[in-house]
This record gives sequence, structure tokens and C-alpha cells, in this order.
Amino acid sequence: MGSRIKAAPSWDRLSQLAILGACFTAGALGGFLFSGWSGDSPDLLDYLKRYFQMAGQGNGVEPTLLSSIWDLMRWPLAAFLLGGSALGAVGIPALLAARGFLLSYSTAIFARLFGLSGVAASLAAFGVTALLAVPVLFAVSADAFRQSLGRLSGGRPVPWSQRTQALSPCGGLLVLAVALQQTLMPALLTAVCARLFIS
Repeated sequence: MGSRIKAAPSWDRLSQLAILGACFTAGALGGFLFSGWSGDSPDLLDYLKRYFQMAGQGNGVEPTLLSSIWDLMRWPLAAFLLGGSALGAVGIPALLAARGFLLSYSTAIFARLFGLSGVAASLAAFGVTALLAVPVLFAVSADAFRQSLGRLSGGRPVPWSQRTQALSPCGGLLVLAVALQQTLMPALLTAVCARLFIS
């Protein structure tokens, strides 16, 4: 067991990214399967139907700036911090599995309850920001995972300043994702809900 752990840092970057991708995919598959086992909930169906109808009338609850920042920053921030210790070798793959699970579960629930209309609503609600936030999460996680594996072998960690500089483009993408979640996402969700959920 010890030799296998010691060999882990010798994986190349593509192998490390493949491991993280497999964890994310496994989590997404788990979310999809779990959504089918959770059963139909009339209360959830009524709640979501009312929410989509309100959103279609322009009365949906729009995210505050702070909630958008927290929603988009917490995952890459957690990965970045986990990279500061050897625990990230396990914690970062688990983090990506959890992110994949939650995205897949939410989308699958919408699809199960509302069919194609639910898929369209989930794309409007999560798609715009996920196109930016998920790649950022992978970029930060890959860097942090590499640091954690290096710590397992007793390697010298890369200074925080260098890591921050290398990942600075991710900060710009997150700012763009926050801006889209504050502007484009509510308008897109309103348009989709007005077309699909208001008869």
C-alpha cells in the first residue's frame, strides 16, 4: 500500500486529470441514479411548478451578488485549500465527485418531473455558469491534486504565490461567471419558464 501511494506522484498530468474526471463522472452517474431512486415528491413537484411559473412572470428569486460569489467560489476555493495538505489526495477527488453528483441530481430531478421542459429549465438555471465554473474547478483541482500528491512523497511544495499566479486566469473566468449569473441567467430562466410553464 505504501509503495502504491509513493508511486502516485509519478503519474503524469494527463493521468491525474483522468482520475479527477473519472471521479466527477462517477459522481454525476450517482446523482442520475439516485434521482431515480428518490421517488416522485408531489410537494417538490408543486413547489418547482410554482417557482417556474413565478419565474416566467418575472417574479423569480434572483440571486444576490454575495450568494452568486459564494456559489461559484466555494468549490474551487475548497480544492485550492485541500491542495495545501496530503489530505487533498483523497479530498479533491471526493470534492469533484460531490460536485458532479449535485449537478447531475438537480438536472435529473428537473428532467424526471417535467420532461424536456425540465431539461430546458435546468440548462437555463445551471448551464451558463457551469460552462465556466466547472472547467475552472477542474483547473484548480488538477493543480491542487498535483500539490497533494507531491506532499505524499515528501516533495517540496510549490509556493502559494506561484500557484496563485498560474491560476489567475481562473479568477477572471469566475468573475465572468458571477456576472453571467447575475445578468444573463435570470433573464434566460425567465424566458424559458414563460415559454414552457405558463399556458
